[in-house]
Amino acid sequence: DWHAAGPPPEPAAAHREDSPVDGIHGLQLEIARHATDHRGATRSVRAARRPGPTRGLQSSRVGVPCLQCINREPSRSSEVISARPLLRRQNVVVDVGAYLAVRARIEVVVRAGDAESPVPSCPGWRVRDVVAHLAGLCEDWADHRVDGYASESWTSTQVSRFSQNSLDEILDRWRWAMTRFVALDDDPVMGAPAKWAFGDAVCHEADIRGALHAGRVPHDAVLLALKPAIGRWRHVLRDARTPTLLLRAPDTRDWWLGEQDDVNAVVVEVSGYEVFRALAGRRSEFQVRKWDWSANPEPFMAAGLPYPFHWSTVDIVD
Repeated sequence: DWHAAGPPPEPAAAHREDSPVDGIHGLQLEIARHATDHRGATRSVRAARRPGPTRGLQSSRVGVPCLQCINREPSRSSEVISARPLLRRQNVVVDVGAYLAVRARIEVVVRAGDAESPVPSCPGWRVRDVVAHLAGLCEDWADHRVDGYASESWTSTQVSRFSQNSLDEILDRWRWAMTRFVALDDDPVMGAPAKWAFGDAVCHEADIRGALHAGRVPHDAVLLALKPAIGRWRHVLRDARTPTLLLRAPDTRDWWLGEQDDVNAVVVEVSGYEVFRALAGRRSEFQVRKWDWSANPEPFMAAGLPYPFHWSTVDIVD
């Protein structure tokens, strides 16, 4: 239920800087798992390596959703992992490929840095704690433990679960949880699991990169994360009865939040990355007020952010 002041972007591709020790193929392409769907029928999805530089996952029989969208195209200094939709159920897009790509990039970054480094955008957490949360979230989805989703107690339990594990063990647990995660059906309330898991993981990828001074999340992954984030903020602004907002991100696109083509709309211009970080509570009100606003931004500041986020109490720069 979102509008755009222009054509939708092309399907995004998430990039990674290098191949981690196990990476996507380090999953051993173990997605040779049997998953029982909500109708009680059994699906078998096997992994198949294809010759040449592009490898993917294929379904084992006719009628099973194709998993070919996790592809690797080597380049001189990086690899491209397709973030095209992996599965489609009744027009619901499940970006499993994008989620797998985030995990691969995070592993590269954390192995190259200090896992004990504090993460400023996640007060009280070290890099290893953020990775533990991400591994625990994946396990919780796979085991259908989603009550209290995103609450402090829910995430704290995930971090505590791995308190005695090494970083290697945490990454290994996350890898194995992914083999079950990819077979999940849509949650009856929340919808596609990958939509939520990807959004959380790419946000924390930015947190980790900021803590380790490891650059930014690839632009295409930011684009992929922006659509649902802006859609959720649209609901918040609508409920708060704010004026229409025309959000202009020169490096991405324009979005209407409110009545499309409203001549009285408040206009704000800012990079897509800043919007991506702000809507995840990684920017303070002071920082957001400094964006290029055409009018007083107070109504939008007062409206706040979608659950579970709020404006940061300190300035965050990454």
